[in-house]
Amino acid sequence: MTIYVNNSGTWSLAKEVYVNDGGTWKEPQEIYINDGGTWKLAHKVIYITSSALNINLASLAGNPTSPIRLKVVINPGVSIYSSTPATAALTVGSFPSGSQILLTNNGNIYGAGGIGGKGADYNGSAVTGGGGGTAVQTGFPITINNLGTIAAGGGGGGGAGYYVYYTGYKGYYASHSVAGSGGGGGAGNVAGTGGLGGAGAEYNGGQGATATLTTGGGGGTATNTYTGGSGGGQGQPGTAGTGGSNNAGGGTSGYYIVGNANVTWTTVGTVIGQVG
Repeated sequence: MTIYVNNSGTWSLAKEVYVNDGGTWKEPQEIYINDGGTWKLAHKVIYITSSALNINLASLAGNPTSPIRLKVVINPGVSIYSSTPATAALTVGSFPSGSQILLTNNGNIYGAGGIGGKGADYNGSAVTGGGGGTAVQTGFPITINNLGTIAAGGGGGGGAGYYVYYTGYKGYYASHSVAGSGGGGGAGNVAGTGGLGGAGAEYNGGQGATATLTTGGGGGTATNTYTGGSGGGQGQPGTAGTGGSNNAGGGTSGYYIVGNANVTWTTVGTVIGQVG
């Protein structure tokens, strides 16, 4: 529900709501109105004080069935993150038409890192690195005041292809097969794991490294300089594997926001990744 105040005869949309309690102005956590004999929640303030996984604002507010003015504040030092690139760290969710949603981020909202692609088995193909995860997703209008960081996950590195090399002397040669190495994981609060190395060859490929919050993992290595691709840092794509046949590409970078057309940015702040 949108709340208006009368300012010298002009009705204006309220940016904040306070009540006077014994001479002290305080921000109310909840305001109810009586609508035809039924008390309905019209205004709610939620402070997120500890790190949390996969937040849905509509669920957090109790899935209201009538329009509401909802203000959510993420406290400093708090991180909202996702366990998988397939799900945004923070989803706004569905609200009744006429609702007013405000989000103030003083902490961090992190998309998950993409996984590294598997290296090619002998005579097989390498696997493309997984895409980085989304930080915030909304299909409903929202105002965001970002005083912290909103960062997408990095893409996983691509797996390397297999290859064959030869050794010998004076016309006598032997062939040696090497399976492809796995790509490194993409950066994220839940970091992408490295891809497995390929198998079925004389020499198996190496596994890619798991990423950190901000840095992508390195690609695995085999018997020479051919490696799996490196995972991307926060909001960055992974790189392709290098090797012989059928190298795979790196995963795409994640989105710091999906549904940006629905967002009014009071402060953009630090944002990392693609915008959609």
